[in-house]
Amino acid sequence: MSVQSLARDVRDFLEGRVRSKDLDIPWWAPLLSAAGLVAMVTVAVLQREAAGEMVLAGLVITVPSLSIFFIPNNGEWLKHHMWVVDLVPTLAGSAWLMSQPATGFWPQHDFAPAVLVPLALEMVVREGFKTGTLYAIASAVIMGVFATDTPSGVGVHFLLLFVGWILGLLILAQMRALRAERLAREQEHSRATEAERTRIAREIHDLVGHSLSITLLHLTAARRAVAEGDDPDEAVSALTEAETIGRRAMTEIRRTIGALSIGVLSADGAGTAPLPGAADVVRLVEEGRSAGQTITFSSSGDLSRIDAGVGLGIYRILQESLANAIRHAPGAPVSVTLAVADGIRLSVQNPLVGARRGVGVSIGEGSGLAGMAARAEQLRGRLSAGAEESMWKVDLVIPPHCLVRKALA
Repeated sequence: MSVQSLARDVRDFLEGRVRSKDLDIPWWAPLLSAAGLVAMVTVAVLQREAAGEMVLAGLVITVPSLSIFFIPNNGEWLKHHMWVVDLVPTLAGSAWLMSQPATGFWPQHDFAPAVLVPLALEMVVREGFKTGTLYAIASAVIMGVFATDTPSGVGVHFLLLFVGWILGLLILAQMRALRAERLAREQEHSRATEAERTRIAREIHDLVGHSLSITLLHLTAARRAVAEGDDPDEAVSALTEAETIGRRAMTEIRRTIGALSIGVLSADGAGTAPLPGAADVVRLVEEGRSAGQTITFSSSGDLSRIDAGVGLGIYRILQESLANAIRHAPGAPVSVTLAVADGIRLSVQNPLVGARRGVGVSIGEGSGLAGMAARAEQLRGRLSAGAEESMWKVDLVIPPHCLVRKALA
């Protein structure tokens, strides 16, 4: 096994251990903490004469602490209560170590009390404020009882313990901030994904709804022609027109899905796929007429001034309006007006028939009306749709500042 492979295995192992503890710290942080703890315990042991006992005390401190990150624990209870295994032995081992005076090298600076500093810091980071603070208080009590007086003074060790506790709290706060930021990003991603799904569903709904409405009218005409024994050419013509519209709808669906999937359907309508716009509303009206619906259409102003994205929104709103008229008022005359001046105004109206007569319907009712309202909001326009006396009216007004494309000289 090469050194690089070994280093990669160690990193992967520690990353897994850190994730299992739900900690937002680098993988090397436990390694650095362990190295510091082992070094300080080693120095503290070497400062004392009773080598055998002190080595055992050092093991009592280091082994439970190192087992948290470096020894996999499979037991469910141990997984959530390893701090118990860590807290008691490390405090007892530190007390045992401090109970023996430092008579070896550098006796004026006893390292035994300082061992509790990284332990307290790690406990705060790993187990939280309450457990970490409890550990720091217990460490301070043990220092006060067992630490021998040295020229450096026990007060220095109390100060170091306090600094370690504060650093642990700062790291803990940083981890919680990172966790909150990550959660916010995940929620934002979920909202964006949901919005994209809604947008795709709206596009497909408008395409399929309109195309099916027109196709069904043609199929109905063909069925009647066959049933009544009329000229078969009329039935063939209706079926041919239905087939043409179906193929055109499939092409447009593929085009729209392709644009949405690669993200080229931007706010300004730019993209590699030629999506319909304001200039295509005439074709939309002709499709409805060819299916037997009486549609009057009038336009004023220069349609080429309409931006591509705005034009696509107008096209989809008109498409859904005509589909609703054909679906709910088949055969009834439909009036369509598109005016381009300082702003844009699209008006669609047809007589109310059947269940809709005398019933007011709000914008939020039905996915089609909700989709039209969402499109109008994207265009920063105003949409109203509902019953007025004996007519069903859809009125879209787009302010002048959205009319960004100007006629070329």
